[in-house]
Amino acid sequence: MGQRGPAPKPAELKVLEGGRGHRPLNLDQTFRPEVGVPDAPKWLLKESRKAWKRLSAELVYYNLLSKVDREALALMCQTVGRIDLLERAILAKMKVTLAAAGDGAASNAALRADVEALALEAALTATTPNGLPIQSALYQILNKEQSKLSNYLAEFGLTPAQRARVTTAIRRQGQLFPVPTDGVPADPATPATGFAGFPED
Repeated sequence: MGQRGPAPKPAELKVLEGGRGHRPLNLDQTFRPEVGVPDAPKWLLKESRKAWKRLSAELVYYNLLSKVDREALALMCQTVGRIDLLERAILAKMKVTLAAAGDGAASNAALRADVEALALEAALTATTPNGLPIQSALYQILNKEQSKLSNYLAEFGLTPAQRARVTTAIRRQGQLFPVPTDGVPADPATPATGFAGFPED
């Protein structure tokens, strides 16, 4: 079941709007890690590595990927790779059926369309010992992988419905002034480095 109601507003946006609720805002509550591409796991399939390269570039461009997202991105890319293999396996089974149909189907466009439909059905169905048609194991696995991929895409905001709910990461900014490593400014005139550094009214 999907999330209900409107997407929550970021705390920074509430500050800009003037805090209409007159409640204190916790400006440190949102976790926004720094943008970056994590290292790809070695166990990714060849097809998954292609997806990693393509998706990581796009996600970083839109500030939607950080190094802490390594496992989530790996699972999504591995699912993409498995779906690629499953679809090719189904296509291979269809080609076997088409080859068995002979050259007669190839010369007749209408007949070829019928044979292709039958080949697809043969690739996606199996028969029980009682003679009942059921979905093939290959097709069942494909459906599960597609369902998983849909969830992973939503997590990264890669579906139209989830795009408005995504909170982007932050990009690294260079420091204009030196800031102590202990987090305590040595000089009160040192500028704030984020919303949390501003005094509350």
